[in-house]
Amino acid sequence: MQHTLKRLIFSISIITSSLVMGVPPATANADAALVGAGSVPQLETAAAQLGHASAVKQSMRGTEEPERSKIRARAVTAYQAVLDYFPADGASCAEAAFRAGELQRAGGDLDGALAAFIRSRQQGAETVFKARSGLEIGHIHRRADSTEKALAAYDDVISDTTAAPGYRDEARLWAGRVWHAKSENSGRLEALRLWEQVAQHGDDPMDKIRAFDYLALDLIDATDLEGAAGMLERCRETLTSVAEEETRLGERVRKSLTRMRAVNALQRAVEKRAQSTEEDNQDAQQVVE
Repeated sequence: MQHTLKRLIFSISIITSSLVMGVPPATANADAALVGAGSVPQLETAAAQLGHASAVKQSMRGTEEPERSKIRARAVTAYQAVLDYFPADGASCAEAAFRAGELQRAGGDLDGALAAFIRSRQQGAETVFKARSGLEIGHIHRRADSTEKALAAYDDVISDTTAAPGYRDEARLWAGRVWHAKSENSGRLEALRLWEQVAQHGDDPMDKIRAFDYLALDLIDATDLEGAAGMLERCRETLTSVAEEETRLGERVRKSLTRMRAVNALQRAVEKRAQSTEEDNQDAQQVVE
């Protein structure tokens, strides 16, 4: 036991020092309508209409309540006008619905936000807003503890071969968290499977770091500290080439590696085990005496 603890402490010290040095060791109504266009003037093109809505949104900057909420409502109406005036422009409608959903979510109107994101996903087949809306739908259901609906939304993004790899990885990471929160062991296993996919094949190094972090934290929760240390070392080896780059991405990766939650969590777990072992040894000594 003492030998194992010493190896763990030594491993953590190497991982931590190398990272510092920059070398990696409520149910919504889906049929709810968006706010009507109202008195928003109709412009010549969908692009101009989007630009008008964006300008209204930008005017929220620096405002405080209740003025901020009033402007937000006008911006939602302005985005709705895109869908009302240019319904045949699928790409513009998808973006407009998505932007409206963001505003409604920020204002606490989750029913309206969900309806907007669903509309955006329906009309955004050839745009990034299809996947982005799918993620937002999953987030709304997840926060409302609607587990099955959240998983279904994330799975729609994961299985969408037209979606960019980064969005599919994002869906895997979030779906994994939902699965991991389930009490059944099958949920944990599915979470590990999803995270492992991102750790091995992730498109973005930042997503890979998140996946490794989740995997290591799972091992710490299972008191497999040796396994967690090995997972962090595997992360370090996987990201070494990117972390050594003198680029903006390399800098981001180096910072993210040092901020992994599992590094500090493992350190605390090892210290707790060491303290427990020392107390057990003291108790055993007292019994002998």
